[in-house]
Amino acid sequence: MAVVLSRTGQIRGSAATWGAGASGLDTDRALMLKLGAAEVLDAFETSTVFKGKTRERNIRGGKSVAFPVTGKLLARYHQPGTTIDGTGNDPSDLNEKVISLDALMIADVAVLEVDELMSYFDVRQVYTKELGRALAKEYDKRVARMIFAAASVSSEPLALSHNTGKTGNGITLGTDYTGGSATRQAKGDALVNAIFDARVAFEGKDVGIDDMYAVFTPEDYYLISQSSRAINADFGGSGTIADGRTLQVAGIKLYSSNHVNQAAYTAVAGDHNADYAQNLSKCKGLIFNKEAVGVVSLLSPQLQMTGNEYKVQHQADLMVARQSLGMGVLRAESATKIVIP
Repeated sequence: MAVVLSRTGQIRGSAATWGAGASGLDTDRALMLKLGAAEVLDAFETSTVFKGKTRERNIRGGKSVAFPVTGKLLARYHQPGTTIDGTGNDPSDLNEKVISLDALMIADVAVLEVDELMSYFDVRQVYTKELGRALAKEYDKRVARMIFAAASVSSEPLALSHNTGKTGNGITLGTDYTGGSATRQAKGDALVNAIFDARVAFEGKDVGIDDMYAVFTPEDYYLISQSSRAINADFGGSGTIADGRTLQVAGIKLYSSNHVNQAAYTAVAGDHNADYAQNLSKCKGLIFNKEAVGVVSLLSPQLQMTGNEYKVQHQADLMVARQSLGMGVLRAESATKIVIP
């Protein structure tokens, strides 16, 4: 008995029939589409560093999400005989952060049939993974710029004096890092000091270190691993020279990413947040918790592929990986940038 499958990826295509005398490769695409979509998602998840380290929200039927910004409440003594009317705290000291969706992000490639026939390896498998990696790269670059933007915020979002301290944090490395005679160990020690300084700044602003992360350039990540303080068991260090890894410093988990340091970016059509326009060319590390940046997702990474009509006309298959999301600063006090002068 034949099984009829719907053709999700085909343009005006008829259903593919499976069973005795099943149709050829051109029409039996339903399974390949599912496997390809899984590979795109898997490549995205394994290639991104910043995924899961921000406040994420999925939406449907909208173009933006508003996140409330609330201040602290104060406690006070009650005088016997006086009415408690709720005026002890001003409920009007509120604000909000609105995150809008950016334009649809795509990564596309056309697989020529003649090239595929001549190839001795699975061309489609290679391309599906690379499509996922392309989306992951753009995702990480944008999150890094948004964390940097949060750390650069200097204006207070709320008015009352007891609600101050909601600005970003910046640490500039000194000559113990930038000096021409600075050794690798000295540079690593300077970065360790910066991490501790960041934690002090966070605690001074009542920012919890739960879900706190530190992401450095690969060069600086491995400099930290060469700091005697970071890996010395006598100091409670968690890392070894043998594998070149340091798991955490000051209770903050450490990661490495090529996208912490970026050239100046200018907003383009499709960017719906001006905060993307940042210059990370002097950035060495970003320390933040999940509340620093919000990500609104309308469409998670998925794969689309054309069917027969496109193939006949172009003698190729078009593969498109896509995602729809937006990003914005939520709590600037939850972000610190480590930079050089």
